[in-house]
Amino acid sequence: MREPPITITCDCKAVAAIRYGDRWTCETCGKTWDTSQIPSTEFEALLQSIRRYRLLTVGPPLALAVVLVPLAVLLDVRFAFLLFVLVLAHGLLVLPQLRRRATRRVLEAAPRWELRHE
Repeated sequence: MREPPITITCDCKAVAAIRYGDRWTCETCGKTWDTSQIPSTEFEALLQSIRRYRLLTVGPPLALAVVLVPLAVLLDVRFAFLLFVLVLAHGLLVLPQLRRRATRRVLEAAPRWELRHE
Protein backbone atom coordinates (compact mmCIF):
# COMPACT_ATOMS: atom_id res chain seq x y z
CA MET A 1 0.00 0.00 0.00
CA ARG A 2 1.24 3.46 -0.85
CA GLU A 3 1.69 5.71 2.14
CA PRO A 4 0.16 9.18 2.08
CA PRO A 5 2.70 12.00 1.78
CA ILE A 6 3.50 14.18 4.75
CA THR A 7 3.22 17.88 4.03
CA ILE A 8 5.95 19.99 5.61
CA THR A 9 5.67 23.76 5.80
CA CYS A 10 9.01 25.41 6.50
CA ASP A 11 9.36 28.53 8.63
CA CYS A 12 9.96 30.48 5.40
CA LYS A 13 6.55 29.21 4.12
CA ALA A 14 8.02 26.79 1.57
CA VAL A 15 5.91 23.62 1.30
CA ALA A 16 6.93 20.06 0.39
CA ALA A 17 5.20 16.68 0.45
CA ILE A 18 7.55 13.82 1.34
CA ARG A 19 7.28 10.22 2.51
CA TYR A 20 7.49 9.07 6.09
CA GLY A 21 11.11 8.57 7.19
CA ASP A 22 12.57 10.85 4.51
CA ARG A 23 14.49 14.07 5.01
CA TRP A 24 13.86 17.32 3.19
CA THR A 25 16.09 20.36 2.88
CA CYS A 26 14.34 23.62 2.11
CA GLU A 27 15.69 25.20 -1.05
CA THR A 28 14.90 28.70 0.22
CA CYS A 29 16.44 28.79 3.70
CA GLY A 30 18.45 25.54 3.84
CA LYS A 31 16.74 24.07 6.93
CA THR A 32 16.51 20.28 7.02
CA TRP A 33 13.36 18.52 8.20
CA ASP A 34 13.26 14.82 9.15
CA THR A 35 9.93 13.00 9.19
CA SER A 36 11.32 10.14 11.25
CA GLN A 37 10.63 12.40 14.26
CA ILE A 38 6.99 11.38 13.88
CA PRO A 39 6.14 8.51 16.25
CA SER A 40 5.74 5.34 14.23
CA THR A 41 2.71 4.23 16.27
CA GLU A 42 0.78 7.40 15.38
CA PHE A 43 1.67 7.11 11.71
CA GLU A 44 0.74 3.41 11.69
CA ALA A 45 -2.66 4.29 13.21
CA LEU A 46 -3.21 6.74 10.35
CA LEU A 47 -2.27 4.05 7.81
CA GLN A 48 -4.64 1.60 9.50
CA SER A 49 -7.58 3.97 9.07
CA ILE A 50 -6.69 4.36 5.37
CA ARG A 51 -6.54 0.57 4.94
CA ARG A 52 -9.91 0.19 6.65
CA TYR A 53 -11.48 2.74 4.29
CA ARG A 54 -10.04 1.00 1.23
CA LEU A 55 -11.38 -2.34 2.43
CA LEU A 56 -14.84 -0.85 2.94
CA THR A 57 -14.86 0.65 -0.54
CA VAL A 58 -13.51 -2.32 -2.50
CA GLY A 59 -14.56 -5.29 -0.36
CA PRO A 60 -18.34 -5.41 -0.90
CA PRO A 61 -18.21 -5.13 -4.72
CA LEU A 62 -15.53 -7.84 -4.83
CA ALA A 63 -17.60 -10.10 -2.58
CA LEU A 64 -20.63 -9.57 -4.80
CA ALA A 65 -18.56 -10.33 -7.91
CA VAL A 66 -17.23 -13.56 -6.38
CA VAL A 67 -20.77 -14.77 -5.84
CA LEU A 68 -22.61 -13.37 -8.85
CA VAL A 69 -20.12 -13.85 -11.71
CA PRO A 70 -20.12 -17.66 -11.43
CA LEU A 71 -23.94 -17.58 -11.21
CA ALA A 72 -24.08 -15.41 -14.33
CA VAL A 73 -21.77 -17.79 -16.21
CA LEU A 74 -23.42 -21.00 -15.07
CA LEU A 75 -27.10 -20.12 -14.69
CA ASP A 76 -28.33 -16.87 -16.20
CA VAL A 77 -27.02 -13.55 -17.49
CA ARG A 78 -29.47 -11.73 -15.23
CA PHE A 79 -27.04 -12.24 -12.35
CA ALA A 80 -24.51 -10.09 -14.22
CA PHE A 81 -27.10 -7.34 -14.52
CA LEU A 82 -27.85 -7.72 -10.81
CA LEU A 83 -24.13 -7.36 -10.08
CA PHE A 84 -24.03 -4.18 -12.17
CA VAL A 85 -27.03 -2.70 -10.34
CA LEU A 86 -25.69 -3.60 -6.88
CA VAL A 87 -22.19 -2.23 -7.57
CA LEU A 88 -23.71 0.95 -9.01
CA ALA A 89 -25.93 1.33 -5.93
CA HIS A 90 -22.92 0.79 -3.68
CA GLY A 91 -20.99 3.47 -5.55
CA LEU A 92 -23.82 6.00 -5.60
CA LEU A 93 -25.49 5.41 -2.23
CA VAL A 94 -22.97 3.86 0.15
CA LEU A 95 -19.60 5.29 -0.86
CA PRO A 96 -20.50 8.97 -0.36
CA GLN A 97 -21.68 8.18 3.17
CA LEU A 98 -18.50 6.21 3.87
CA ARG A 99 -16.33 8.98 2.46
CA ARG A 100 -18.03 11.65 4.59
CA ARG A 101 -17.78 9.55 7.74
CA ALA A 102 -14.16 8.55 7.09
CA THR A 103 -13.13 12.13 6.31
CA ARG A 104 -14.77 13.41 9.49
CA ARG A 105 -13.14 10.67 11.55
CA VAL A 106 -9.69 11.29 10.09
CA LEU A 107 -9.92 15.06 10.52
CA GLU A 108 -11.03 14.71 14.14
CA ALA A 109 -8.41 12.13 15.05
CA ALA A 110 -5.54 13.04 12.74
CA PRO A 111 -2.56 14.23 14.72
CA ARG A 112 -0.63 17.32 13.71
CA TRP A 113 3.05 16.91 14.30
CA GLU A 114 5.38 19.76 15.09
CA LEU A 115 8.74 18.76 13.64
CA ARG A 116 11.98 20.47 14.62
CA HIS A 117 14.38 21.48 11.92
CA GLU A 118 17.95 20.28 12.18
